[in-house]
Amino acid sequence: MLGGRLGIPEILLIMILLLVPNILLILAWWRIFTKAGHSGVIGVAMAIPVLNLGILLWFAFSKWPIENQAPAS
Repeated sequence: MLGGRLGIPEILLIMILLLVPNILLILAWWRIFTKAGHSGVIGVAMAIPVLNLGILLWFAFSKWPIENQAPAS
């Protein structure tokens, strides 16, 4: 970094370092939602700030579709 400016390689590195963890989180949420019986696409919405809090609360307190399929124990 010369004079406090970022060059193309530094910017690309920062973008990769920010993108990789977000992709992993989206994939993890996708898997969680599909295992609960919901659409995995909701996992993509978990990357949107504020919306993710609403989805998390809805997910925690709603009845999951998979509960309808499982036998009562």
